[in-house]
Amino acid sequence: MLLSHEGMTRDDAVEMMMQYLGCDPGDAVVEVTPNRGAHCRFSYLRRIFKDRLLQQLELENEYGVTQEVRGLWDQVVRIYLLYLIGITLFTDKSQTAMDVVYLRYFRDLDVVAEFAWGAAALAHLYRKLNNVAH
Repeated sequence: MLLSHEGMTRDDAVEMMMQYLGCDPGDAVVEVTPNRGAHCRFSYLRRIFKDRLLQQLELENEYGVTQEVRGLWDQVVRIYLLYLIGITLFTDKSQTAMDVVYLRYFRDLDVVAEFAWGAAALAHLYRKLNNVAH
């Protein structure tokens, strides 16, 4: 399955961060401030990754595998994947922030492996090279 996307508004980015990463609304708004657009910092992703992972582990140790624990685990996986593709496949010159638009591809974790990640990375690279050449 090919990946294709258009830009995302700040409001949509905030909504997706709250829904799929479990972000606090205030934190999400701060992350997508006007100077960064619909981006979140890698440092923020690292922080919430640790927070969600600790939450998930504590709840699982105390209550076992519950629906809440599964939800936290999904958030942990999404945060990790978003961070991973931001520092490897879809890097940009900022090297400090990641476009939240890629979170769209992690809404349904069951289909992530079906995407053509290599083709998407090449398309991203060619687009960035084209931007530099002009």
